[in-house]
Amino acid sequence: MILTTPEKWDSITRKWNDQFVLLSSIKLVLIDEVHMIGETDRGGTLESVISRMKTIQRAACVKTLSINEIASSSYKNTTPDALTSNMRIVAVSATLPNLGQLASFVESGEAYVFDQSYRPVPLNIYVQACGHIGSNRYLFDKSLNQHVPSILKRFSNGRPVIVFCHSKKETEQLAEELTKSYSSSRNDSVLTNFAGRTDSAALHRCIRKGMAFHHAGLDASDRRIVEEAFGSGVISCLCATSTLAMGVNLPSHLVVIKGTSAYRGAGVGHQDIDASSLLQMMGRAGRPGHDTSGTAVIMTDSLSKTRYENVSQGLKVVESHLESKLTEVLNIEISQGVITSAEDAVNWVKSSFLYQRIQSNPLFYGFNGKGSDALHSFILDKCTNSIKKLHKIKAISVEEDGTFSPLAASHIMSRNFVDYETMKSIVKLPHDSGPVQLLHFMSNCTKIQTQVRRDEKKHLNAAYKLIKYKLEGPQR
Repeated sequence: MILTTPEKWDSITRKWNDQFVLLSSIKLVLIDEVHMIGETDRGGTLESVISRMKTIQRAACVKTLSINEIASSSYKNTTPDALTSNMRIVAVSATLPNLGQLASFVESGEAYVFDQSYRPVPLNIYVQACGHIGSNRYLFDKSLNQHVPSILKRFSNGRPVIVFCHSKKETEQLAEELTKSYSSSRNDSVLTNFAGRTDSAALHRCIRKGMAFHHAGLDASDRRIVEEAFGSGVISCLCATSTLAMGVNLPSHLVVIKGTSAYRGAGVGHQDIDASSLLQMMGRAGRPGHDTSGTAVIMTDSLSKTRYENVSQGLKVVESHLESKLTEVLNIEISQGVITSAEDAVNWVKSSFLYQRIQSNPLFYGFNGKGSDALHSFILDKCTNSIKKLHKIKAISVEEDGTFSPLAASHIMSRNFVDYETMKSIVKLPHDSGPVQLLHFMSNCTKIQTQVRRDEKKHLNAAYKLIKYKLEGPQR
């Protein structure tokens, strides 16, 4: 049994010809949160991994045919889609309006829908608009704190509460503010006992008032104290980052999601939280064995209210994000010898979730034609454009008959997760590039750039002071 993430499995299956015996022996693939296909960042990876597993299994079917079957005319007329796979795919998702298309994509015979009536503990969901964002997103996010006490008093019924914030600093600030307006009914001696076990002055103050905060910046011992106190009912309200929703199973009657966007750094800005994270946080409310009902409140702005009502009720259609990574995805299959022509590329795309969504929502993907021929031409243009880009950077060699084969750059891109734009810069480097040119190149590679976190700046500034010969001029 292999437990992994889509990204790690992508890393392994990119070289599937090297590990064909292992990968072709897989008979069952379980995919949790398959609606992540609709996420901008990770969706394309998950979709390509599923498509690749289907390709591997079809290749396994071909290799198990006898020599006589391969020589027969019946096999020559068999398309890859007609080959019977021995692999089953079972995918689990939140309720979605286009669940049937996801089932068709993973080649599932049936799609079973389990609505709210199947939940062991009923969950009541509310989306509360807290005004307009205006010109300053930071001030709007900060203003949400003043709405939290009234929400807790309205929905908590004196039961445990988790308030999810989107930064470590927010959790601490909100917990401190709640100590002034929302206190615990526990005995002071019990609270004092837990508070005395922590070395954090801020956490000590909060626990004394029946509040607490939980984030990755806390010491492991302090996190365990908070989890123990909240799990035993000593703490009435816990302010936490979304990581708590993924790794710790703490029972809560009420979950409040404070804001629907998070600041991801100066280079990215604010980003809306994805549907899967939202559902994970909501799922902390009303745990079986601890409660008879649960409540989740999503705090957002007026313009986003309808959107998050649709997300929470499973009414948001999942779209494909494979197109943004099409050049890299096709290159992986070219590197493995699966795709050797433009028509092969089109056939591969036709097995993807992207192909289904283009047919259902053509304008979203820029297709305004009608009929199967027009759709075929549309996809062919997309694939041809990607092939031309790969040929331009000498990742593939193209023959006179239009077929192509991978070159060294294709294998480097595939095996080392190098995107097209980065590879284009690599092939432009002179063969005699020195350290300065290489450093300039690496500093301009967006894929290896990470935003400097606030707690890292102190260490970087200290390291900079130790440099004897500093660079002159603007630091970029």
